[in-house]
Parts: sequence; C-alpha cells; structure tokens
Amino acid sequence: MGIFGDDDRQNERLDRLEAHVRVLTEAVRNNQADLTACTIGLLSLADQVEGKVSADDVDPAIAELNQQLSQARTELEQASDAASESWATLQTGVTESFETLRKSVQEASDRLLDS
Repeated sequence: MGIFGDDDRQNERLDRLEAHVRVLTEAVRNNQADLTACTIGLLSLADQVEGKVSADDVDPAIAELNQQLSQARTELEQASDAASESWATLQTGVTESFETLRKSVQEASDRLLDS
C-alpha cells in the first residue's frame, strides 16, 4: 500500500516527477553544450577580433539582443505568475521563453560572425 493509500495515484505522481526530472536533465545538458560552444566561439572570436571590430559594428546587435533579453525576462516573469494557476502552464511558458532566448542569441551570434 502506498503512502496515500492508493498505489495508482502514487505511481502516477512518481511517473510525472520522473518525466519532469528527465526534461530538466535534458535542459541542463543542452545548456552545458551551449555554454561550451559559446566559450569555444568566444575564444576563437577573441583571437580574430583583437582590434578589428569597432563599437559601431557591435552596438546594433547588442542593443537588439538586450531588447530580446528584456522581452524574455518579461515572459519569464509572466510564466512565474502563472505558477500559482498551474505547474504545466509555468513549464510551457519557461520552455518557450528559453527557446526564444536561445534562438535570439544564436541569430545575434550569426549576425556578428557574418559581419
């Protein structure tokens, strides 16, 4: 007999928790891979850029990235507020916000590399 006196409910809850941990683990691994790629890219760019890029070339991309980061923060705040209503709503909002942020960072990185 389970903790709640209902094995099926307990198993269902454990299954949902395990699925959530798997999603979090995957997100951590993706973040680790992204950070490693960013570090490698930054090291490579540092060697290439030394004295070759002016502030005027970088400012538009950084300004746009800051705007997108601000939007992502707003979306994350809204997702946090939604947590009181539903855990699933929170997870969906956070996932979408981080995906938007990842795409924005990748686009900004691509534009800087193409310059």
